[in-house]
Amino acid sequence: MTISNKKELLTLLKGATFLASGGGGPFSFAKSIVDSYFKDTDTFKIKIQNVDEIDNSKWSVIAGGMAQPSAGIKLTPQAIIEPTVNAVKSIEQLINNNYLTNERFNNFTKFDLLSPGEVGAMNVTIPFISAYLLNKDLDLVDGDPSGRSVPTIDLGLFGVNQPVMPNMATSQGDEDYQFTVLSLKNYSDLGKAYSNLIEDGLVGIDTGLAMAPMNIETLKKDNIVKGTLTDAFSIGQIFEENITSKQRISKIGNYLKTKAQTKRNFKVICKGTVTDYSTKTVDSTDLGYITIKTDDEKGDYNILIQNENIIGQFENSISVDVTGPDSICYISTKDGVLEDNDILENSIISQKFENGEKVELYVVAIEAASIIKNNKKLMKQWNQAYKTSKYYGPYNSKIWDK
Repeated sequence: MTISNKKELLTLLKGATFLASGGGGPFSFAKSIVDSYFKDTDTFKIKIQNVDEIDNSKWSVIAGGMAQPSAGIKLTPQAIIEPTVNAVKSIEQLINNNYLTNERFNNFTKFDLLSPGEVGAMNVTIPFISAYLLNKDLDLVDGDPSGRSVPTIDLGLFGVNQPVMPNMATSQGDEDYQFTVLSLKNYSDLGKAYSNLIEDGLVGIDTGLAMAPMNIETLKKDNIVKGTLTDAFSIGQIFEENITSKQRISKIGNYLKTKAQTKRNFKVICKGTVTDYSTKTVDSTDLGYITIKTDDEKGDYNILIQNENIIGQFENSISVDVTGPDSICYISTKDGVLEDNDILENSIISQKFENGEKVELYVVAIEAASIIKNNKKLMKQWNQAYKTSKYYGPYNSKIWDK
């Protein structure tokens, strides 16, 4: 697939917003960045390549940014994109200067592709525009390590399968402000190290990240949920159709179950109105909850947030019914072509709720890809993540048995 104009890119970002499980940044903010960088042109070409069709000797690197979700939307487009451009250039230089004697990099010269670190409006926009600015022939990998957005970088496949070194965190502007973090055992420690760099003001409010450099042969070996960008584009097209919300739900569910590049189960959990929303920032993570008053007799539905949605439970239930890495996603009840602010994720819901707007939505669950659920080490990491939200139980798959 090739994205060759602004309209196609925005379609992709709408679907990416939906798949992100509440996080990954608002579509409207991603759109403002796209408008800023492509204000003088509406045509460009970035290839999104099927990983199975890429030569094994090609090289990819995960490219993204790191900022507190509540602070990120206050940044300029340049403060979002430039650090990642710097990070990709810096890690490429680092490998060429220091790692070519390492067997892992014996045929490395440069990166051929960038890979999103997760799905989401901002998580796709950042590597997309970075690829455009770095090299007109630099492509994107069609896939990501999680199939959704995740609270911490150790909850993607590369976070349990790949070495921590080399990695790069870089500021906007002056490329001398760059950090490769040594002597760390795992990506959980790396995430904490990067958070500390941000909090101490060493790399700025937003930091560009480049991590987990891999040749494509390695990427194919249990390091990617395939086809998530193609899936996002197809779902984005459904959001742009002039159809009812019920038709939209049916079409998205059918696509994910039968046509997606990585097929996944889909289930409507409830329909209702947001009645409460609260978050606070703890250690660079936005923690909180959303309460939805359902339209039936099931009672309130509560979603626990760690930047993204990770746990869902009916108020009167004795057990949770959705846990990450399964996704908890939103579809607006509005019919017709959806406006930007009706492509729902947590920050937009929070904004609408604070403004006194009535937020009516469907809550849907998407089962995690089998490559995620079959990775025992990764699922153990998810069990640790639940504890931050005060849930000490296991992953719950019962929703898919019904």
